[in-house]
Amino acid sequence: MDEKLKRIVIDVLRIEESDYREDLKAGDLPAWDSLGHVNLLLEVQKAFGVTFDVNEMVEVESVDDLRRMLMKHNASRPGT
Repeated sequence: MDEKLKRIVIDVLRIEESDYREDLKAGDLPAWDSLGHVNLLLEVQKAFGVTFDVNEMVEVESVDDLRRMLMKHNASRPGT
């Protein structure tokens, strides 16, 4: 999961792999503005087959927040 998320963040935000960090936050990069945030969340939802509610989308402020949200969704799936 972590490598897949990393690839999505790098691709959507158009950053170098060396600039990727789990503590990377919205606002750390010009590309992670409100539109970048929506695009990132949409790509993550599509890639991982999850759906975030509006409150969850607002709560995501960093890559680590996004990772934790994915873990929560995966844990709530039947059979996981």
